[in-house]
Amino acid sequence: MMGTVSVVGLGRVGTALAVALKEKGYIVQSLVDKDVQALERAQLLLGGGVSASPSLDEVVLAETFLITVKDDTISQVAPILRSRFPQSLLVHTSGLHPSHILGNGPRLAMHPLQSFASVKEALENLPASLFSLEGDTRGLEWGRKVVESFGGQFMELEASQKPLYHLAACIASNYLITLLHEALGAMTAAGMDREKVLRGLVALMRSTLRNAENLGVPQALTGPMVRGDVGTIKGHLQALVGHESLKEFYTFLGRKTLEMIREGGLTTSPESLAAMEALINMESSRSGDR
Repeated sequence: MMGTVSVVGLGRVGTALAVALKEKGYIVQSLVDKDVQALERAQLLLGGGVSASPSLDEVVLAETFLITVKDDTISQVAPILRSRFPQSLLVHTSGLHPSHILGNGPRLAMHPLQSFASVKEALENLPASLFSLEGDTRGLEWGRKVVESFGGQFMELEASQKPLYHLAACIASNYLITLLHEALGAMTAAGMDREKVLRGLVALMRSTLRNAENLGVPQALTGPMVRGDVGTIKGHLQALVGHESLKEFYTFLGRKTLEMIREGGLTTSPESLAAMEALINMESSRSGDR
């Protein structure tokens, strides 16, 4: 027996953690969520036999409480649980907030560095995730034990590190979809079929990410900038005439890419880098003059 756990918030992460913990021998005591359908889904996945309620008032004592609600709701839920169960370990899964928002007592912030678009994906991806852990001694001990039982990896953070950690996670995950959205916009502006090019672009991004994993960053960079193809960049900028929003997006990322090439010591010639930078800066200044 690995201990008792109750889960408050049965979204994708909370449900997946409840199932994963039960599979590792933990006893899931209570489930709480205002969404009755979420409660029913979690009970079904857990195989029944778990107390479920839309109200915190009906939660019973557990050694550990997982608070897997929206970030802005943690500060509402934690004081209620802390006042009723002062010796229990409170755990939240926010990547941004530190553990001390859980009040005085055993505490842990445990965030999976992973994207969960559905409960099914969460169950599949959770075991291989990298988790950030931040908390007191008891909380960290529990977190290490749980992540190791999942077969995952963990890194321990200070509370002061969490905002930039979470910002970085958003860039890598959320803004990846923004990149795809802009690429799709350019394709459709050229008259191409959105669904067909979506599959192609996703395949391209997937292979690029594999290259990054295998070769590192920025060594995995390909394309005209790293090759020093000044004429290609000029052609891109000409194609952006009349597409001011996309031009702003392209030139910003272009400048960041040139910075990365310089800082990464790639083999692009300094002359080509300077020429591409001049083109981008010229186009940006034209846009600013309008």
